[in-house]
Amino acid sequence: MAEAELFGFEKDEIRGGLLEKYKGKKGEVHRCGIVYIDPKAMFAGHKIHFKERFFICKKGKCCEVCGEPKWRIGAVLIKYGTDRAGNIKKPLSYELFPWIFSEQNYVKLKNLNNDFALATHDLKIGCDNDEYQHLIITPCPESIWIAKDELKTLVLDQAKSVWEYVKRSLAADLSVEEINDLLGLSSAAGTDPTTKIDLDSVLEKI
Repeated sequence: MAEAELFGFEKDEIRGGLLEKYKGKKGEVHRCGIVYIDPKAMFAGHKIHFKERFFICKKGKCCEVCGEPKWRIGAVLIKYGTDRAGNIKKPLSYELFPWIFSEQNYVKLKNLNNDFALATHDLKIGCDNDEYQHLIITPCPESIWIAKDELKTLVLDQAKSVWEYVKRSLAADLSVEEINDLLGLSSAAGTDPTTKIDLDSVLEKI
């Protein structure tokens, strides 16, 4: 019988169902591709605010306090096994990641797509700042994951759960009351309910 592994709290790989999101790394170039079923629906996104956490804008007091909402966008990214310069290693290997990113990186992708359709081209992604994910994105001549139908079918099947995770991970869908609490705002519902009741009339019925 196999013995159980013994450990404390150092096991970073135990994530409770969380998927590791893609992050660029300074000094490395990654070859990647955006995985999609429909090229017109490669991305998911919400207009969001940030206050301790990302939350979906409800077009109310949140905008007064936090300013104009910004887009937070996600996609499924396939990252191939490469050397540090982004050259493919043999045999071919890959991993799928949720990729959550800002408006700025979406604009970079949109501009690239004008000349190189990202539905049929992989990307090389460099990074000059790990913390703020300042990415340097350039197109590749082709897309590896769609090159063979067998590989494309396999990747699309594996990507289904990652895509669902992407959509769930963009921002919290808080109620207006929860947003007000988060921002430290009082709401109409927070007034003293007894001020709207004639307490003496209640006592007369007892």
